[in-house]
Amino acid sequence: MSADRVSLYWIYFIIMSFSAVVCAILAFYKIKIAKREFFYPRQQKWAKKHEERLNLLSKRFFLILCIVFFMFGTLPSCLDLPYVLRGNYKEVCSVVIKKSGTSINLEDGGYYRVGNTKGCKIGDEVKVEYLPFTRYATITNIFHSK
Repeated sequence: MSADRVSLYWIYFIIMSFSAVVCAILAFYKIKIAKREFFYPRQQKWAKKHEERLNLLSKRFFLILCIVFFMFGTLPSCLDLPYVLRGNYKEVCSVVIKKSGTSINLEDGGYYRVGNTKGCKIGDEVKVEYLPFTRYATITNIFHSK
């Protein structure tokens, strides 16, 4: 896999982990998130009355956000960590059935986020190295269809 894709993996891993930790801190610590000073002067009376409820709702929101960041960002990145550290990537050869931006769908049912799709067209057979959980990939060979 190219060095650009591996560095993108590390950036993704760091951002998702940091976001999950920040959301967990906001959800579990006794920090007032919704303060009446944040509201307009006409709304401050209402905010003072409902400040406890607003804080509870915002803490629940950050808890849900923390769970989402962990499940869809940090966990798959941690599961791919041994593959990245060893440089032992999965490979697949298949035909491109759909191409959109920096992603490709292959005939074997796989969806991969590749850095550069230039040079490959729908119907081409490609060889792809990828990480199995985050689905980051690099196209290593393109066998053009005639």
